[in-house]
Amino acid sequence: MYIGTTAKALLLALPLIAVISIVYKAIKVEEIKFASFLRESILLFGSIVAFIIVTAIVIFIIMKAVIG
Repeated sequence: MYIGTTAKALLLALPLIAVISIVYKAIKVEEIKFASFLRESILLFGSIVAFIIVTAIVIFIIMKAVIG
């Protein structure tokens, strides 16, 4: 299976980010209550995705400034 570098291929990272968020929260939380666990997992998922997007934008801007 070939996974390129298109925008569609980058969507394959979303399930991995979701699993990382869920497992991380499951390890860190002392007592799992469904509502708060779901909310915190979604918040962590969103923050990871936002960080990836911001990082990509910053790298793009730096690349355009350096290369032209």
